[in-house]
Amino acid sequence: MVYRAEWDHSENGFRLTHPDEPPPQVPPLLQEWWRFRRYGLPPNGGGMRDQPAGWFERGELLARSYSVWEAWLASDQGPDWRREHADIMPLIKWLRELVYG
Repeated sequence: MVYRAEWDHSENGFRLTHPDEPPPQVPPLLQEWWRFRRYGLPPNGGGMRDQPAGWFERGELLARSYSVWEAWLASDQGPDWRREHADIMPLIKWLRELVYG
């Protein structure tokens, strides 16, 4: 998901840092979540209880992580931006540790 956000933000920048990798695919859960948010139709017919366990929570977390990472890439990543967006910095730190170690 982080690599896909990087690709969507700067395709050429992604190719510079990952020269031999193909374009990352959008995770299927994120595609389902976007369709759900756009059309209001969850992946399985029926209501909320007919969806896979935890589907709403995982989809929301994945979409939030994608949008937070896009905001991080679009910013100057400086101390002023970090102070203004203190609410999302814990998630950004967690994603950076998860992906880049």
